[in-house]
This record gives sequence, C-alpha cells and structure tokens, in this order.
Amino acid sequence: MALKHVLANGAQRAIDGEHPYYVVTEFDAVDEASQERALEVFGHCVEKGWVSDGVVAQSEAQAAALWRLREGITESLVPYKPYKNDVSLRIGEVPAFLRVMPARLAQEYPQLEVVWYGHIGDGNLHINVLKPADMADADFIAQCERATKLLAATLKEHGGSISAEHGIGLVKRPYLESTRSVAEIALMRGVRKVFDPNGILNPGKVFVDA
Repeated sequence: MALKHVLANGAQRAIDGEHPYYVVTEFDAVDEASQERALEVFGHCVEKGWVSDGVVAQSEAQAAALWRLREGITESLVPYKPYKNDVSLRIGEVPAFLRVMPARLAQEYPQLEVVWYGHIGDGNLHINVLKPADMADADFIAQCERATKLLAATLKEHGGSISAEHGIGLVKRPYLESTRSVAEIALMRGVRKVFDPNGILNPGKVFVDA
C-alpha cells in the first residue's frame, strides 16, 4: 500500500513486480573490499530466500531516488487525512505481529485502507488509516478510535507499546494501561514525582491526576 501511494506521488519504481515487503538500507563502502562484502551478504540473503530481489545505487542521485521511496510516504498520504498510530515492539516480535494485526484490521474494518511502514532496525511501525472520501470526519475518527483499541490489545499480546518515537500525550493516554504494566506505570509516576513534586509541569497530559 505504501509503495502504491509514493509511486503515485512521483517516486520511481526500483524493482519490478509486487512484493509483500520492501526494505531500504544504507551502508558505508569505504573501499572496494567493503562493497564486495556487502554484496556477498546480499547474495547470501537471496540464497536463503530472505530476499527475492534488490538493487544497489551506483550514484548519489540513484541513492536519493531509492530513499524517496521511503521518505516520500508521509507526503503522499497527506491528501487522505490519515489517522496515525506510532507503535513499537521488540524486533523479534515484529514478524508475528505483522502476520496478525493487518488481517484483524482488514476483517473488522474492511472499508478502511491501512498503510504500514516503519523502521525495521528498532521495531518502530507507523500505521496510517486513510479516510475514505465519502466518510464524514466524525465517523472516520470514531472508527479509528475503535481500531486503535484493537491495535492496543494486539500489541499487548506481543509485548509491544502503543507509542514509540512520538510519545503518549492526550491521544494515546487512554491506551497506556493496555500496553504497560501496573509496575511500569508506577515507575513512570515515581520518576515524574522526583522531577515535578508539585505536578505543575504540563499536568494531565499523561496521568490524569498529575
């Protein structure tokens, strides 16, 4: 889904055919030997069946074109007024989560298009629900909030967090207890108490009574 939108927004396809996942990665080739080593690793991944195809940039312009396939996703989704979720999991849990969560969302909310992308190296996933053109804003937000509850419940099954690099805040606050234990929340409260004993710094943004 992400590739479809970024290509429609002007990016150039790098690999023929359709694939379930695409990865853009970068390495420093300080000399010919290091470049050969990187190609050996790539070849090994192909032999193991972990990678089905790939391309290596031969210039800075080609590298920029490849990175646009990833960095241009957010811009390409703006016209759809996406409802965004930013979640995190242990890297080892990401494959299992991705086998379950998209199917659950598709079953419960078949009318909503969901675009997934993220950072495979740290288990951070961006989930963008696109607003159908014929759906009222209030109805869209209500459905997305229900979908977020399903997301939080599934994250809990996989030991994940409802937030990653974007923090908690008012939007994610109702789901904090879904993915954090009582002990973890108590620790968070304790840390806050140390630095803000009077509860005057941005009160109510994470804890209602703080």
